[in-house]
Amino acid sequence: MRPDKVFIGLAIMFLGFALLALSYLPNAEVGGVIVIGPFPIVLASSPEMALFGIVIAAVMLLLVYSLMRW
Repeated sequence: MRPDKVFIGLAIMFLGFALLALSYLPNAEVGGVIVIGPFPIVLASSPEMALFGIVIAAVMLLLVYSLMRW
């Protein structure tokens, strides 16, 4: 088990918990992306959140691919 990958995993989990805590604010907009194979399914409460979800999903996909090659 590599410590740098453990740190990255914990940092991503912390970011997820922080975003979850922010979602409880009043007038919060939510969104999410479910990836089944090569097909992403975007769920969002507004078009802006859908676009944000697509961008974040693309960044996370690139991060996963880069870590798998590392």
